[in-house]
Amino acid sequence: MKKVVGMGEIMIQMNPTEKGPMRYQHLFEQHVAGSEGNVIIQMQRLGIQTSFITAVGLDPFGEMIISTLKSEGVDTSFVKVDPKHPTGIYFVQRSYPIPGKTKVFYYRKNSAASFISEKDIDAKIFDDVDLFFLSGITPALSKRCRKAALKAIEICVKKKIKVVFDTNIRVNLLKTKNKAFEILKPFIESAEVLFTGVGDLTFLFGKNLRNSISELRKIAKNAELIIVKKGKEGSICFDVNSNTYIEYSSFPVEVEDELGAGDSFDGTFLSAMLRGYSFEKCLRYANASGAMAVSLKGDIEPLPTWKDLDLFLEVYEKSEEKLLR
Repeated sequence: MKKVVGMGEIMIQMNPTEKGPMRYQHLFEQHVAGSEGNVIIQMQRLGIQTSFITAVGLDPFGEMIISTLKSEGVDTSFVKVDPKHPTGIYFVQRSYPIPGKTKVFYYRKNSAASFISEKDIDAKIFDDVDLFFLSGITPALSKRCRKAALKAIEICVKKKIKVVFDTNIRVNLLKTKNKAFEILKPFIESAEVLFTGVGDLTFLFGKNLRNSISELRKIAKNAELIIVKKGKEGSICFDVNSNTYIEYSSFPVEVEDELGAGDSFDGTFLSAMLRGYSFEKCLRYANASGAMAVSLKGDIEPLPTWKDLDLFLEVYEKSEEKLLR
């Protein structure tokens, strides 16, 4: 079994039962969510042995997060419980002011995860590990987190562990293009597998997608794969070694909550890749996973198993065949 380690902040998500403006919401569902954690849970559901590096507060929210990770089978040995700082939370506003789009209100300043430091990164964490996953959110949380993430990357390079990075830009954390380059550049340079999205590329390089990928390639000197998520328009995998692009269209579904789709995509693509699937098949499964993720509220609840993915694809392809007749 392949072994993967992830690192990042997991929070409590408060998701309203109804769509519309936050000021008129009265009932909320409580979910466990957080980008890197979503990816790791997705991989665990797809048969990958996973561990996660994070910190939570000594509070009921922290207890809920640890319990959820354990229930999914994720190794929580490297989850730190911080008695001085709280677990981060955030609130979701769905389908307002733009139908189908989700807005997020974060309350994560001085959260336990933002105090992760180099002291929390031990080389032993990475023994017998095949892959390390990190996103641009973690180094943007604080200088401490950035140094800790860089230490983790250094260990992985020494141990020849494949480094996977998703740019995953949060404008509320990085603010400007210049700051985003400053914070993310060393991680983009180190990544062997690099995930990004059209929004991130536009923020960094402008609206021309091909030019943006070309500019990204100049920075991503170590990348073997660059995967671009395009939402409703599908995804692209650029195989650097063969200098080829592989594109795969998306699966149209009714959107309930768009959060977590990119994380589900990442976790599924990586799990398929670790199984030795072709990149086209990796994209096919990843696009299906992303489509399934937006169909329900919550980030981890819709994350599929292989059986779920195969059933989704079977039903979708049968409906496609009927339309073509």
